[in-house]
Amino acid sequence: MSEFIFPFNTCETANIEGIAQPYSVFFNVLNCIIVFVFLLKTTNFYTMVLLGSIFSFELFHTFSHVIHIEGSLQTNIAHILAYFVNFSFLYAFYSYTKQAPNLSFILYLVLLIGIDIYFFMTSSIFYYLTSQSLIFISLFLYYFSLLPKFVQNNIYKILFSVGLVILLLLNEIFNCKSMLEFYPHFPYHIFIEIAGIIAFYVISSTFYRL
Repeated sequence: MSEFIFPFNTCETANIEGIAQPYSVFFNVLNCIIVFVFLLKTTNFYTMVLLGSIFSFELFHTFSHVIHIEGSLQTNIAHILAYFVNFSFLYAFYSYTKQAPNLSFILYLVLLIGIDIYFFMTSSIFYYLTSQSLIFISLFLYYFSLLPKFVQNNIYKILFSVGLVILLLLNEIFNCKSMLEFYPHFPYHIFIEIAGIIAFYVISSTFYRL
């Protein structure tokens, strides 16, 4: 596996001048609009925080495809924003259910965070993508039985759509070079962005009502 550094190695050949990756920007702008519309519809503070964190993540994601800043700054910020999203889910679940996570689950999360930080500092994106995903999935599973039926019904859709994004990203990490050799001008990264639209639409349309 070649080294993957966001956003430089995302599988859309970057322009030297102007918008670096315009196709990815287009689909991310659509995503930002979708999340923002549902953010305007929500009435609870905790759902505002949750959708606001997702919107912030997507806004920075979009910016990162517009301008590539040398170094690891954009990777670091994206990783921090992923934490913001995960902890916003925890805050929303706690606020709705009025049930704080027990000590065992807190220690489990601390362990996952420690592993994630270690992977982020020492390993490739494959490893810390896995640890971040485990945090996300664990929150959903822990609070599943306490959430309303309409959320429970959509959690499967959410996990499937997020899983699809992860699978497409892993394909890009492992196979981008060979895909670009086959057709160097095709913006393969848009498949991830389109799947992301599905994921964030399901998430936003579900949780703005929580």
